[in-house]
Amino acid sequence: MAENKKVVILGAGYSGVLIAKKLEKKLKKAKKLDGADITIIDKNPFHTMLTELHEVAAWRVDEEAIRLDLKKIFAGRKVNVVQDHIVKTDYANNTLIGENGQYDYDHLVMASGCKTTYWGVPGAEENTFPLWSFQEAVVLRDHIMRMFREASIEKDIERKRELLTFFVIGAGFTGVEMVGELAELAPILCKRFHINPELLNINIVDMLPGPMPFLAKKAIDRSVRRMEKMGINQIYNASVKEVQEDGLVYEVDGNTITQKSETVIWVTGTEGSDIVMQSEELGLVERSRGRVQTDKHLRSVQHPNVYVAGDNTFYIPEGEDKPIPQMVEHCEHCAPIIAKNILKEIFGGEPSEAYAPKFKGAMVCIGGRYGTAYGGLPGKFFVMPSFFAMFAKHFINIMYFVQVLGWNKVFKYIKTQFFTIRNERSFVGGHFANQTSTFWTVPLRVIAGVYLCYLGYRRIMMGWIDGPLLQDMFYDIAGSFRPIAPFPMTDISLFDYFRFTVHIINDSMMVWFRSVPVDSFLQTFVIPNQMFWQWSIVLFEFAIGLALIAGLFTKLAGIGIIAWAVIALATVGLSIHQFWMPFAGIAFFAAGKVLSLDYYVGPWLAKKWRNIPFVKKWYLYND
Repeated sequence: MAENKKVVILGAGYSGVLIAKKLEKKLKKAKKLDGADITIIDKNPFHTMLTELHEVAAWRVDEEAIRLDLKKIFAGRKVNVVQDHIVKTDYANNTLIGENGQYDYDHLVMASGCKTTYWGVPGAEENTFPLWSFQEAVVLRDHIMRMFREASIEKDIERKRELLTFFVIGAGFTGVEMVGELAELAPILCKRFHINPELLNINIVDMLPGPMPFLAKKAIDRSVRRMEKMGINQIYNASVKEVQEDGLVYEVDGNTITQKSETVIWVTGTEGSDIVMQSEELGLVERSRGRVQTDKHLRSVQHPNVYVAGDNTFYIPEGEDKPIPQMVEHCEHCAPIIAKNILKEIFGGEPSEAYAPKFKGAMVCIGGRYGTAYGGLPGKFFVMPSFFAMFAKHFINIMYFVQVLGWNKVFKYIKTQFFTIRNERSFVGGHFANQTSTFWTVPLRVIAGVYLCYLGYRRIMMGWIDGPLLQDMFYDIAGSFRPIAPFPMTDISLFDYFRFTVHIINDSMMVWFRSVPVDSFLQTFVIPNQMFWQWSIVLFEFAIGLALIAGLFTKLAGIGIIAWAVIALATVGLSIHQFWMPFAGIAFFAAGKVLSLDYYVGPWLAKKWRNIPFVKKWYLYND
């Protein structure tokens, strides 16, 4: 095997990040990490979730939700992260030239992605808001908010209408998702800024006869109906002639229409990045807008030591009549193929993995509450209802995050998409949103802590630390179940019925728990060591109780209460006045840091924890 092979990955998009991680993992598994130097280069220090840009642009999530720090992604891994803008390539000498330096390579992965294309429309590049990068999403987000602020104080009604007129040019994935988010956001901002929502004018424009022709007709029809319901004007078979500084000129059915607007969002498609468009010698396919012809191993046909990934790839798989689509699923599919083939070359062999992707469909979200998808297994595709389409979208994102940033990003994503969502902009509405004060948990926390300390003290008074008592408490479960007696309604109170029901539930659960292997565990390990367990229970109750009173490690204490309740149910059962405890434990998961030691201890421990190497590597922290 040749030593010190240099592998350079240009672009930290979906493909680039996955290829770097998978190649490093394979080299480590083969114990050949010293045989290759892996470098990933991007002009940004972060990886961007391009499929979620519309969520930031329309104020549904914070910008941090779609930005993943590359240093964190590759922490503890032998991947050199370089922030630089590559301006020139020298394929003959295997060199990349950037603004900050020069980078030699033995194997190059071209994964630099795409940029917005304007199709030569006058004024489009100068007067529109593209949406194909993190920076563009933030700029558009701030502009939208500014339009509503200005409209709220504008006295002239016609000028107010202009400020509240929005055009989205392009009815593909990005266009439909952006206009859906905008139509969902606009009424919320109207309420916030005291604007009459009837002044809103939200439009989507495309030269095709309808949106998203790549979806099944049923899915397209659902999308059209949803946009109609949201009040979006859908203008199809329209040709944009010019984008002016203060408006749009387009033609429909032979009629030229000029309409004033301060916001024209341009999402009509993409073309290869600048560095790809300048790379004619790589083998750019004519009329493919900057896609590179590859062989079945995803290598450039002109330069076999250059692999091409993601949206830059032009390849028609065997048995197919169309090139692979420019979508995230392709980026994920191609990553392991390229990683395996580069590994073979590093070891002195020839690439053997051929690319034969099996795409599972596509989906579109029209706002945070609604989506439609067309997918399944090859030959068995179907249109998914909105709830399942949205669920599938989030599940797919989570699976991606598991590969890229592990537990850290998965936890943060779930928190962002479900637990901190505002204005019910989620497919589960606002049922999981947690925007509430945690001060109300303080009295409950203190009472629960005092009660546990009382239980520990009571056990000491009962002689738990003096002699064995547990054996007598584990009575025969066969005779412990209380028979159901027919009580006349007039003889007992409603509370008696409640107490009787609790006893039945308690005894039923105890009978279930005390079956093998729990009962066997008690006989084998607990009864022979009664004093150890008695001391442990007393100390545990005091420890959890004091922790709750002080507000120290409150979440862990909540987990401890639940564990305590489960152990009690599995052995002697819970009394009627203890059934509230496990539910209190659940409440402490969101108890926050109000009037607690966690306010001081938590941040200090988090800082120390994040700096531990294995914690960084396995992402065992959350931001």
